[in-house]
Amino acid sequence: MAISTELLNTTFADLRGPLVNSFVRSNELFEQLTTKARMPMEGGTQIERSFSGGAPARGVGVYVGDALLNMTRRQQIKRYQVEPHRIVVAVNIPKRELNQNSGKLAVIRLIEEYPQTTMESVKSDLNKFLLTGASRGLVFQTSELKGFLSLNGAVTDGIGTGVTHGLLDFVVPDSQAQKVQNVDKSSSYSHFNQFEDVSLSGTTFAAVGMPAIRRVYRKCAHYAGAGKGPDLVIMDDDTFTNYEDHRLTNNVRISVLDDKTEKTNTLALELGVAKVYSSIDLDRTGSTFAGTVAADGLAYFLNTDFIEFPMLEAPTISEFKERVGDQDVVTALFSMQGNLICTKTPAQGAITGTAA
Repeated sequence: MAISTELLNTTFADLRGPLVNSFVRSNELFEQLTTKARMPMEGGTQIERSFSGGAPARGVGVYVGDALLNMTRRQQIKRYQVEPHRIVVAVNIPKRELNQNSGKLAVIRLIEEYPQTTMESVKSDLNKFLLTGASRGLVFQTSELKGFLSLNGAVTDGIGTGVTHGLLDFVVPDSQAQKVQNVDKSSSYSHFNQFEDVSLSGTTFAAVGMPAIRRVYRKCAHYAGAGKGPDLVIMDDDTFTNYEDHRLTNNVRISVLDDKTEKTNTLALELGVAKVYSSIDLDRTGSTFAGTVAADGLAYFLNTDFIEFPMLEAPTISEFKERVGDQDVVTALFSMQGNLICTKTPAQGAITGTAA
């Protein structure tokens, strides 16, 4: 007896929740943001966060006699702004599969084969885009994800408010001038990210990599305030290997930090309070890094106390419905609308040239 759409949806009802939950914990960044409740629901047509730049307002000082109190306002309140981006994915199961199978076990197999496989591809495409500005092309083409804010500061063709350029520039703060999150970067009012390039010295990670890592970490912590250093460091695999080799050479114990690393086959190390991950999705050899110093190795230093992924539409998967006319399938829709936003860029950083 064929599997009916009703039986399919009855069984799928128990698995839709776990599939959605797997999306909001689909990569190291989302895992950290979810843990810190930094993927909130909100309304509106734009995602906005205020920040203050420049020196504090003047009005406190030492005055003698009848000197006038200077209340000139020097501090500037600015507003980061990004446009929420929506994705919709059709999850299809051929009716032929439903007609040729029967029973609950067969339904579970079909759900594992189609919805779960599709969702894994969605997560992989989005994670790679957030890290590099390019999709894997499993479900989405790069052009379909350009509405999201990428961490890759070499990105210059994002589509929508605040996302034309990626978040973290690969130049020193005084040279950062791109418009990011709809605000021009400038070291004069604290809208810049920390940066060092190991390869500028013409040497290797073994020689100067760790001092550069420590400097960027300390600078990020300084601007975060209260000694809050980055809590998440994501490296390309060669950079991670160099970092791991340094620890082994200096007799620092290597250990897996939590269960998630085992699930994703990712080894996690430590740096201060940060978890340090190697991500296969941080592909520095891709076209989005071509001609940049990041092509020679890259590590992102992220303080997720100041990063959010607000959502206007929570990730959801609908029930399966029969398609009429164009395809002989039953279809469920996965959808989500939101975007990445950073509320304190000087607490974030990048190091390049770290693969040698």
